[in-house]
Amino acid sequence: MADGIAAVLQILSNDGPLTAVVPTDRIIGGVLPQGMTLPAISISEVSAVPLKMLKKGATRFVVSRIQATVHSPDQVQRHSIIKLVRNAGDHETPTVAGLTNVICVADSVGPDLVMPEAAIYQK
Repeated sequence: MADGIAAVLQILSNDGPLTAVVPTDRIIGGVLPQGMTLPAISISEVSAVPLKMLKKGATRFVVSRIQATVHSPDQVQRHSIIKLVRNAGDHETPTVAGLTNVICVADSVGPDLVMPEAAIYQK
């Protein structure tokens, strides 16, 4: 699992208001298994870019773009969960095994993905 995914999973899984709505066993890294009970959140890596340093040292800095996709049976719940995710992850500094100086900052919100025949609303 990518380091950025591990960091975001840790942040979201330890946020009380979020896990009151989406239990920790439904906050996963990777593709959401078919048939999983909704609501759920899947975490994936969009990109990971190592920062170019003038002098190579023992520390390596990487900027990872991590996507949290909220899967919900309705749009109202999806929007409320997105707010919880943004509040949980913005400007957090989680402790992640094997990593130092981790900072999480919320970025933009992506497009709506709607599958009405399956009653799944994603963002």
